[in-house]
This record gives sequence, C-alpha cells and structure tokens, in this order.
Amino acid sequence: MSLAPVLAADALVEEAASRAFSGLAEKWFAGRITREDLLAAVEQLGFADASPTSDGEGWLAAAAIIRAQARAAAPIDMALLLVTGERAAAIAYDPCAYACAAGARAPASPAALAALSLGRCLQIGAAMGAALELSIRYVQDRRQFGRALAQFQAIQHSLALAAEEVAACSAITDLALACAAREGIASKRLPALLDAAALVAGQAVNVVYDMTHQVHGAIGFTQEYALHRHSLDLLRWRDHLHLARGGDIGCAERLGDAALEAGSAWRAVTASMTPGDSP
Repeated sequence: MSLAPVLAADALVEEAASRAFSGLAEKWFAGRITREDLLAAVEQLGFADASPTSDGEGWLAAAAIIRAQARAAAPIDMALLLVTGERAAAIAYDPCAYACAAGARAPASPAALAALSLGRCLQIGAAMGAALELSIRYVQDRRQFGRALAQFQAIQHSLALAAEEVAACSAITDLALACAAREGIASKRLPALLDAAALVAGQAVNVVYDMTHQVHGAIGFTQEYALHRHSLDLLRWRDHLHLARGGDIGCAERLGDAALEAGSAWRAVTASMTPGDSP
C-alpha cells in the first residue's frame, strides 16, 4: 500500500500548525492564557475548520494539525474537536469526558469512533516522538563522570528501544492514515489497521514512558519540565484508544479472527494493506 498521500501532506499546514501550537502551549504553561483563550485562538486561526470525516483528503490537513497539537502538548484535544466538534470536552482534559464522548458515539456513529481512534494514534505517535526528542537532547547536554550521558551504552540502548517503538507506531499509523485518505473513514480495511495500530501504540507507550523517564531520572516527573506533559497525554490517550477499540484483547481477537478467515496471518496482513473491496 502506497504512503504517498501521507508523505504529500501540505507542508504549509504542518509548519503553520507547529508554530501556532508551540506558541499557544508556551503561553498556557506560563499562565498567560486560559484554555478558553487557547480554543478561541485555534478557531480564529482556522485549525478547527479541518474536517477529517467529510472526505479522504481532509485527513491530510487534519493529521498535520492533530500531530502539531500533540507535539506541543497544548491542552486542547484536537482529535476530539475535529471529529466530534465538542468544544467543551476538547479543553476539559477530563478522561471522563473522553469516555462519555466515546460511549455516546460508538453505537450511533462507527465512522466517528474510527476517526477518533485514528486521531488518538496520530496524537500518541507525535507525543512519543516529542518525548524521545526531549530525552535525546537531555542526555546530550547532561554530563556525568566527565562525559555526556549519551556516551553511556546503557543510555544508548534504552533510547534505541524507545526509538524502535516510536517508529513502529508511526509506521502502522501512517498505513491507517493513508487508507483513510485514499478510501475514506468508512473503508472496510481501516478497522483492522486501527486494531493493529492500537496494539502497537499500547506497547509503544509503555516502553517509551519507561525509557524516557529512566534516562531523565527524577526530573522527568516534575511540573517544571516538559516530559511530564507528554507522559500524561500518552497515558490518557492510550487509555481512551483502548476504550474505543475494546482493549488489547478485543483488538487481538478481531485480528485473529481475520487471520483464521483468510487462511493465514500473512494473507490477512496483505489484505489489510491492499486496496480492494473498499466502499
């Protein structure tokens, strides 16, 4: 399956969103704006107008916006806002609000639930990438026993494991995003890709959380340092993704059933990656 739609995402949208969310997050963490102000700024900039569920191509701009918000750790849930339009829940940062939104929409709109699942995967991948970048910069700057922490083999091994998980999560998420961009959120292949992405993301969050905090030591948990922001987001989004997809067991059971129906795991994998019987 080609990733051309993902790689061709509008660079101007990505750059503009990254700058905007970084600036807004900086003001929020400095206590200069409220969440309501942040939401108003996002709406004024037009980022809330992206419509990922209207057509496939809408996902390209939406994905860039969602990832930019997650990388900046800006306290506004762009995945929830763009998929559901729920302004209050988007700035509540309340897991109960997420659970209510998912539960209310699961039976009525499977497409909206699939869209929200994809949004969560995009957020998780971006936040893990940001946490890894913070960790790499930290071990390059921090010195112990006369040399940078980055020169210690144990540190290198820990960050290499985290980087593997980030790459795996990004790869399966990009496949799901390419499917949504080419065929729309109602694609018959998308549920299997989202189940696989949920499984990979859940494992990745566990590893990245442990490894990035380990190389930072106690500083990673302090409010003054940015790592804890990404960590809390990762745990929140992982739990909501599992809620939306029925947990690891639910995802694994559906993927296993697909493999049995196809006659082999390889056939099931290639079928999910090859355009075919999509509506």
